[in-house]
Amino acid sequence: MKSFADKLGMFLSGLCAIQCAMLPILLSLSAVVPSWAHFGHGWIWMTVIGVIALWSFSRGWQRHHDKKVILFCVLGYGFLLTATLLENQVSVLTESALFVVGGTFMVLAHWRNYRRMQCLPAAQ
Repeated sequence: MKSFADKLGMFLSGLCAIQCAMLPILLSLSAVVPSWAHFGHGWIWMTVIGVIALWSFSRGWQRHHDKKVILFCVLGYGFLLTATLLENQVSVLTESALFVVGGTFMVLAHWRNYRRMQCLPAAQ
């Protein structure tokens, strides 16, 4: 179970970044999918990613106190939150770019947290 949260976080953040880069473009090209089908999608991802980040980074912070992990997390989640809040006010490309940057920062945060946890002895 060691670092499971970081592995899950890296996977989901990466998946989110890839999916968020492609899906808005594909949906904008499709006249078949109604606009209401996209409602809530971003908030579901935000909730899942936020819960996993809290779980993972709070455990990591207790052990390593690496401020870069928190910085990357705050930046990443900030970009994701901005993209979700502005999804109806910005272009599809801008929205996709914000999601990709946010997802990438979250992957970096989980990767750094994972590496820092591996370098420390197990808590007793």
